[in-house]
Parts: sequence; C-alpha cells; structure tokens
Amino acid sequence: GAWCRVKAVLSALDGVLAAEREAGVAPGRVKLAVTWSFAIRTSLDGEVEGPAIFGFQDMQVAIMEPHLAGYTPRTEIRAFQDAFYSRWAHGLNTQAPWSFVRDVVARDYGRFSPLPWFLGEYGANSLEASAIQQDLESMQSLASQEKDFLGVVFHEYQTAYEKGGTERNFGVFGLGEEA
Repeated sequence: GAWCRVKAVLSALDGVLAAEREAGVAPGRVKLAVTWSFAIRTSLDGEVEGPAIFGFQDMQVAIMEPHLAGYTPRTEIRAFQDAFYSRWAHGLNTQAPWSFVRDVVARDYGRFSPLPWFLGEYGANSLEASAIQQDLESMQSLASQEKDFLGVVFHEYQTAYEKGGTERNFGVFGLGEEA
C-alpha cells in the first residue's frame, strides 16, 4: 500500500541525516529528493489523487506524522521536519508531454509551496525535434517565472543503441550521419 512507499522514503531521509551526523557533515545547500511515478495514485491520507502529486502529498503528510507510514524516525522529530522543509525538492518521472505535466502539476502546485519541484526524468518519448524544443523553451520559461519549478533532467541524453525495442525511444538525441 501507500504506507510502504512512504516508509521507504522516510527511512532513506532519516538514513542520510544519520550519516551526516555520524560523519560530522553540515547539510549545506544540497537538496534531497525522490522522484515519483507519473502513474495515477491516491495519497497516503486519501486527500490527493493524481500523477506524481500523490507522492508530494504523501511526504507533506508523513513528515508531520511518520506513524501514518508505520515509521519512527531515529532523528529527533523537529530536526527531521526541519531537514525536510529546508532541503527537500519534490520530483517526478514521466514520458508524458510537457504540456500535460505542466497542466497537471504546476496548475495546483501551490499547496506544496514553498518546496520546489523538478522533472527528474524527461524522456521526450518519440517527439519530433521541434516539439522537444517547444517543451524545453516552455520549461525554461516556467523555471524563470515560478520560484517553485527548478527545471528538468533528461532521462537519457543520447539514444542507447545497445538497448532494443521501446528502450531506444528514450534518448533525446541520436547519433547523426557525420563524424
């Protein structure tokens, strides 16, 4: 169930914080994140249903009440929550067109602000070069205008020719004819 995915993320966050304490490492400016699926799911508390935003809601709720996911942090609860609110970035993975992602996530993201969000796995699956260009320009525009949107990471920059079938659809760029 939902509690399982949330418990795993809470445990990972707690583990990073414990490792930092043990090593004497100050948190710095590094953001921590998990990228959620773009599948339609219902959040742990049943309040949100939709692609990726279920995970954003899961974290907002579970960081305040970890017991909802069956988790007890080893980090003192206030420090656990402070780390989340000062260092977390919500992320999602998708092969969906950017216009759809933007309309579904950005439209209602205010409920999760001021935590930033990013697209962690942009695939441009089978899109023409002009469509990819439009997507990237639109992403840049949103990142420039909205403090909550950090930007995008390519799933695979170049087509992985050693893979077969639909796995070859993930590279944003392919090899050309010229050397």
